[in-house]
Amino acid sequence: MRFVLTGIFLSVLVSAAPLSHKAYAGDLVIWTPVKVAPRTYHTTIGFRLPMAWEMSAGADLGLAGAAGGKILNGSELATLWGRAVDDRSNFASNSRREVAVRVDTLRGSGMLYLGRSRNWIVSQDLDMQMLRSLNVTTAQTAPTSVTASQAVKMIFPSTGTSISARGELTDVKGTFSSTFALNQAIVPNLNLTASLTDPLLLTPAGNVRVDYRIKW
Repeated sequence: MRFVLTGIFLSVLVSAAPLSHKAYAGDLVIWTPVKVAPRTYHTTIGFRLPMAWEMSAGADLGLAGAAGGKILNGSELATLWGRAVDDRSNFASNSRREVAVRVDTLRGSGMLYLGRSRNWIVSQDLDMQMLRSLNVTTAQTAPTSVTASQAVKMIFPSTGTSISARGELTDVKGTFSSTFALNQAIVPNLNLTASLTDPLLLTPAGNVRVDYRIKW
């Protein structure tokens, strides 16, 4: 068994100079231009449909240029996407069903996602989360891959502690992996995460991480 201390990570969020600017031309139109980096731009365009499920579809377009104005080779982005989401909630729980598809028209790859999640209050001191998902990915240079996963998380709001377990099966005759994790909120903006990957193997991998975030 080996444990790795990943260290302390510092994240600084500056609200005075955001990198992205969102503009909406009506509730049914999606228009999100983003400046990802100097001379690198990404735009999401699409539309929503007023149906029982939240239906949306559109395209992601991107481009990057050099200092002289030349377009960088391989920086082009042209992805078509579609999404259907069903959210339901009541006093003690909420559930979500989602179907999403993405097709990269330039590189000949695609993804189909089916997911279902549920959050509910078990008692005054315990919340539960459950997630099931199925991912199907295709590419010109690789065979089709199917990944099924399931995750369960127990949350103790009074102590800021959460315990999660996740299992993932890749392809019908592929490999199975599992992860157990413990997350503890120490003080505001300071979290400790300890995880163990594939604990049933002879040499499981352990990881300990401390995250500290500053916001202003």
